[in-house]
Amino acid sequence: MVFGQNISDYQYIYVPAKFKDFQTNQYNLNTQLKKALIDKKYTIIHEEMTDWPADLRENPCKVLTAELLNDSNMFRNRVKLQFTNCQKKVVSETKGNSLYKEYDLGFEDALNLSLKTIPTSSPNPNLFVADLKSSVKEEIPRPIDLKEVKEIKNEEPVSTPPVPTKSVESKSVESKKAESYTNGKVNLQKVQISKDQFILVSSSSSVPFATFKNTAKADVYRVTLENGTSTLGYYENGNLVIEIPTSDGDFKREVFIAK
Repeated sequence: MVFGQNISDYQYIYVPAKFKDFQTNQYNLNTQLKKALIDKKYTIIHEEMTDWPADLRENPCKVLTAELLNDSNMFRNRVKLQFTNCQKKVVSETKGNSLYKEYDLGFEDALNLSLKTIPTSSPNPNLFVADLKSSVKEEIPRPIDLKEVKEIKNEEPVSTPPVPTKSVESKSVESKKAESYTNGKVNLQKVQISKDQFILVSSSSSVPFATFKNTAKADVYRVTLENGTSTLGYYENGNLVIEIPTSDGDFKREVFIAK
């Protein structure tokens, strides 16, 4: 164990279709790992994150991610079995060292040996409250009325006094112009909800595509996507970038270009 939590505190484990050092289900390793974990009372998750049950999408910190690494040398087939939490910290790492020289027998045997010290699942529900706060998980954005969005966009700033001059009036109209962004697939408008929060919303949905909240760092935001997933967003060269979580625990950049 290399982290303060225990693997037995968890019920759900995500097992990817392909490990970093092995092809998809090579030497039957994925199937073997799933079966062994099920025998130890864990629930296996293998779908894309967007297809997870609602409670796991709302709090992905309930799920550990499994990874199997090839640690072999010229004499032995060896593996490292790791389980990481939502903060990318290793909760458990065990090793297996096989005497079999054949790859198929050797890696299966090494994985089996690495599983011997994995305890049976005994979920700790209190653990995930702290995890959720540490991973900066925000509430799922509430559905909003499109009429309300329109009113917000057209609302005059309270501190701006009415000035009849043509030049100031022109500037006031320009300040109310909505910022628009697109990633080539969807067109979104930026709506400032408060001084430290704004949303990106599509005219075809009553739920914000993404909700942005300020962080201590300028132009970097905590983002809650419409499916409840928490991530980060930031400005880059005038465009908005959102880091979209992928099923293997990594992230891909989604760039929304200012129109």
